[in-house]
Amino acid sequence: MARGTLESDVMDVLWRAKRPLPVRAVLDPLNSTRPEQLAYTTVMTVLSRLADKGVLERTRHGRGFVYAPTAEDEAGLAVREVLRRYGDAAVAHFVSVPATDPKAKERLRRLLEQREEA
Repeated sequence: MARGTLESDVMDVLWRAKRPLPVRAVLDPLNSTRPEQLAYTTVMTVLSRLADKGVLERTRHGRGFVYAPTAEDEAGLAVREVLRRYGDAAVAHFVSVPATDPKAKERLRRLLEQREEA
C-alpha cells in the first residue's frame, strides 16, 4: 500500500515508539523536525485514516484514542496486504520460490529456525 510522506512519517514515529501513542505524542516529534508546524487536527486525521485502512489499531484511552501499528514494520504491512488481496495463491507462490532457488530455501530455513528459538 503506497502511503504519502506524512503517513510514512507518522508510521515511523509509531514504529520507533513501540507502544500505542495518543495524537499529541505523534505530533510533537513530527513538528520537532519541520519548519512549518503541523496542526493537531491534521495528524489526528492522518491517524484516523490509517486506522480506517487497517494500518493502525485505534483504542479508546480516557477521552481520546491511542494508536498502534498493526504490523511491526513496512514489510509486515506489505505481506499482510498481499495475503489479504491474493490469499492462498500468494502463500503458494511464497512456498514455491524456495523449491527453485537454493538461496531462498536457505534463508527460509534460517528464518524458521530463528522463529522456533524465539
